[in-house]
Amino acid sequence: MKILAPLRSSSEVEALAAAGAEEFYCGLTPPGWAATQGRSWANRRNPRSAGVPDVADLERIVALAAHRPVYVTLNAPSYHASAIPLLVDFGKRLLEEVGARALIVAETELLLALGEAGLARRVHVSSLATCRNRGTALFYRDLGVSRIILPRHLTLREIEDIRADGLEYEAFVLNDGCVFEEGLCATTHALGTFCLADGEPSPRPPPLPVVEEPPDAGAIPGEALERYAFWKWTLDNCGCRTSRGFPLGPCGLCAMPRLAAAGVASLKVVGREASLERKEASVRLVAHALRLARAGGGRDVLREATIALRGARGLCEDARLCYYPDVWKAPPRPGRRAC
Repeated sequence: MKILAPLRSSSEVEALAAAGAEEFYCGLTPPGWAATQGRSWANRRNPRSAGVPDVADLERIVALAAHRPVYVTLNAPSYHASAIPLLVDFGKRLLEEVGARALIVAETELLLALGEAGLARRVHVSSLATCRNRGTALFYRDLGVSRIILPRHLTLREIEDIRADGLEYEAFVLNDGCVFEEGLCATTHALGTFCLADGEPSPRPPPLPVVEEPPDAGAIPGEALERYAFWKWTLDNCGCRTSRGFPLGPCGLCAMPRLAAAGVASLKVVGREASLERKEASVRLVAHALRLARAGGGRDVLREATIALRGARGLCEDARLCYYPDVWKAPPRPGRRAC
């Protein structure tokens, strides 16, 4: 398995590579996009806060990354029909001239158009395409894609069942949750993350504080609404809080052995819009856990190592930050080690 790190500038490449990144992904808006597509986004993330500034900077990213592959997102959940030819031409330029290794795509019409252009093997199916079962994985494999990015809300058992030969798989391991299944959400963050407000009066009640050792589950004040608000706060990276310099938020580090056995090839660190300091700390945390996993460490070893670095034992032991809480419940199915 390899560590996939987010980027928004060539100035971040060397620090993230030194921290342990083995692959990179970033977003870039095609030149002239606004003239025909207005204020719509070419990617899921805000181009002003998360996008690479221009093609020249992407060329610098590819050069600095050297042997490490760089993937570029064109993963808005939908586009106007007029955008598809523009995106195909731009994607072809990124792959054949700039040196990007693959495109991350969510929208079916764009995926099909890239396939017709002979580029399917250089497409990664975004988590926004919501590939949740083996039949869907086989459908995408028949279209010729090379990798599927698994949605956040799949369990480990579902990931084990989805595996199909001829595909790579990528799974989330650190930062950024989602209240809903993102690929089935028809909203846009251009209007803000109003799903996290969920109709609550403004200002929202403050979340429960996270200290070095958060309270036990039994110590959380008791009404369901307050627990729900706390759960959403953890999905939102605990308000971008850190502990001992490492980010707090959704985490799947102790599931690495199960993910490896299920054939997952790439471990996704989320947060293109985050500061370099936060990205670097995230990659270092994942790299530490991956070294232990490659040496044969199991879920308990990885959890204790993560707590030793990050602290926040209460959040970890009660699975409040867990992408894959079934790592503590369901036994693994037979598979292969792929760390």
